[in-house]
Amino acid sequence: MDRVGAIIQDVYISGLGARRPKGLKINETEALVVRAKTDDGRVAARTFYLCLKPDGTLDLETIASGASRTRRRRFATFLKYYGLLDKKRRYNLKEAIKSWRGRHVEALKDCDMIFVP
Repeated sequence: MDRVGAIIQDVYISGLGARRPKGLKINETEALVVRAKTDDGRVAARTFYLCLKPDGTLDLETIASGASRTRRRRFATFLKYYGLLDKKRRYNLKEAIKSWRGRHVEALKDCDMIFVP
């Protein structure tokens, strides 16, 4: 998989409500959407499903099993790989996404997705 450079243009959190995609658990209530513009002009995006606490924090460790745990670990890997995570166990996501615009990420060359190892 070839990768190209990209810069984050837009990040937002959206509540799922009744529009919940199939396969999500009851504890995944928000979607974090990250959009980046690649060096060749395309727009790459990635959506992470997670559960935020009322104060905007997020625990990256979970007691859930199966696909829910995998989605949470993929998001934690995304944060660590791109240096968006500090050493805190509880991560205030609502405050942190304000500083993500303009950060460099990688996108897959063949499809319009942000790369997550």
